[in-house]
Amino acid sequence: MLIEVIAAFFVAYSFGILFNIKGKYLIIAGCGGAIGWFLYKFCIQIGICETSSLFIASVGFSIYCETCARLYKTPSTILSVCCLIPLVPGYGIYNTLYSFLIKNYILAVDYGFTTISNACTLALGIILISALYRNHTLNKKYKKIKKNIN
Repeated sequence: MLIEVIAAFFVAYSFGILFNIKGKYLIIAGCGGAIGWFLYKFCIQIGICETSSLFIASVGFSIYCETCARLYKTPSTILSVCCLIPLVPGYGIYNTLYSFLIKNYILAVDYGFTTISNACTLALGIILISALYRNHTLNKKYKKIKKNIN
């Protein structure tokens, strides 16, 4: 599992280079990818299903990305995109299309449904954490403005 986590770091780091991310943000993005992959593999090993493991992993790296975005004053999107890359269900997409090509439509629909649910789960985890962080930030700004008015 250690080798996979290190590989996930370099995958996220490499996509950061492709997305033209500079400096310390590359390391931050790489660490986020490693965190996401570690959480995913850990959850799989303790017996949690794949979709739930992906949700936990996306919540984990989203918390990391949102926190780092506030600490380093950068958009969280540039970090989240790189951290997401190791978890994207590319193998499921491949299996879906391959099953269609060999005319095994039942298996293709099964793979397709699983792949879409995994992708939606990743998006849901990111959106959930992003909304919670933004709501918390807006509440703090609202209280500050209300205090200044009174």
